[in-house]
Amino acid sequence: MTQDFAKKHRSRKSAPEPPPIAVRERKFSLPTFLTGFLSGAFITFLAALWYLKPAGDIPPSDAGKPRAEPQTKVEEMQWDFYEIFPKSVVPIVEEYTNAGEKVVVDDSRWVLQAGSFKDPIDADERRATLILLGLDVGIQEVKVTGDTWHRVIAGPFDSKLQLNRAQDKLAQAEISSIPMKIPAS
Repeated sequence: MTQDFAKKHRSRKSAPEPPPIAVRERKFSLPTFLTGFLSGAFITFLAALWYLKPAGDIPPSDAGKPRAEPQTKVEEMQWDFYEIFPKSVVPIVEEYTNAGEKVVVDDSRWVLQAGSFKDPIDADERRATLILLGLDVGIQEVKVTGDTWHRVIAGPFDSKLQLNRAQDKLAQAEISSIPMKIPAS
């Protein structure tokens, strides 16, 4: 039997063969996805707990048990303001005009306390800051209950206007201050 090799004859097959498994489309179902996702999240949670455990042992909690606190000696408080206020009274000088009207002459001046420090280095740093702001500043040492405090004093100022301007400069530099009236000397 002769055969024509130029024309290929197809053998009769029932159906074409399916592609190999690696080429086929994979179909995922929702339960399979959720199971994998939840498993991964749980494993990640356990790993985070493992790495974030506290360094030392946690002592047992005694929150429910009452315990007695040691008796502390109550020291009597020092009430210095009873002495400070009478000493800080500024006398008011009254004069009368030719018409008989009373005029109050105020010979007092103003200063600003811009800080009080136990350490003289801290007081000197604050003084330097205030000098850079253009204020006349000094440090005054004061003994309070046996401790030496270093007060940073700006001024004196002759008028309320000068005092207010200095307070504005300090407020802009975020430095709190206390105005104090002192007798003129």
